[in-house]
Amino acid sequence: MISAELRFEGFDARSWTNLVSLFMPGLPDRLDRAADATDSPVAASGPRPTGSVLVVVDEDDVVLAATHTQRGRVRELAGTAIDRESLATLALSAGAHRVLVVREGAMEELAEQLGARFRSDDTYLAQVLELLRAARELEGAGDLALWPNPIANVPIPNAATFDRALDLVLPDGRAGVMVLWDGPVWTGVVLRRRNGAIDLVAGPDALVRWTGPLGGDWRRDYRVVVDSVARSVAPVHFGLFAEAPTIRTLLRAADAGQWAQAVAVRNVVLSPMPRTVAAALGADAVRGLGRASARALGGLDFAGALLPLVREVRARVTHASTVSEILGFDPLAVLGAVLRRDEGEPHE
Repeated sequence: MISAELRFEGFDARSWTNLVSLFMPGLPDRLDRAADATDSPVAASGPRPTGSVLVVVDEDDVVLAATHTQRGRVRELAGTAIDRESLATLALSAGAHRVLVVREGAMEELAEQLGARFRSDDTYLAQVLELLRAARELEGAGDLALWPNPIANVPIPNAATFDRALDLVLPDGRAGVMVLWDGPVWTGVVLRRRNGAIDLVAGPDALVRWTGPLGGDWRRDYRVVVDSVARSVAPVHFGLFAEAPTIRTLLRAADAGQWAQAVAVRNVVLSPMPRTVAAALGADAVRGLGRASARALGGLDFAGALLPLVREVRARVTHASTVSEILGFDPLAVLGAVLRRDEGEPHE
């Protein structure tokens, strides 16, 4: 999935932090606080929950050591017994978003398992997936516990399955582009896939070299971006262009139909838009309408009956499956749930 000859260019600290903060809520604030982290106990009435608490326990679940990732050691937990059913309460008292409990010796066992499973020709992605499988086995044995667990019920596909999903999103020899504005360009990224792997990750500085000065209206500038990337990198298979607050909201949306609505009113521009994406947006729009009609009509889902028709149309438009069908789960839905929880927002 990632080439050994990967080129990474065109980012400065601001644009890279902006990009990562889309998926890591509060990252700029956490970076500002990192230098001030102290080795002091965490007060129960402390600031807004942030970071994680890592707890090492013995065979009887008695705490041997506990550390908050941003505030240092949590001394008051040492010697107490952990109740696996009350990790949410522990997170609240420690001022953290999540809690990871590790049985003493579990990391060594994990390393041994991975050493036995990894092959010399495994890709980086294959190794990561094997790590997730081994960690889930240790969790099932009670040696690991994570609260909340964002992928507790998410199947872990193999590397070949991920490659098939990537073929839909970014075929070989093509580029994918995302540029977000907040007044000026806020952040952006260009990915190129060649010989089956991502071999280029380029940021806004590289984009500016390719496009020259932009006009200032993102709904027109995106055409210049697409043409410039096609000339300088590779034909563009998929482009996403919008204002940063819009994408931040959509990534955290519980209703997938909000993406279809944003595209329909051009708050998000997808250009080029692969046929599979267009079909998926159409299905999401019908689902969103169905939920709205059910609320308005006291539970009668007027539009739900249209979904079989949408599936039939999609099958006629393209024989390709959706990414969700290939992976066995909806990655955007999982990401949205994680982001909503990390920001303390209500979620389903």
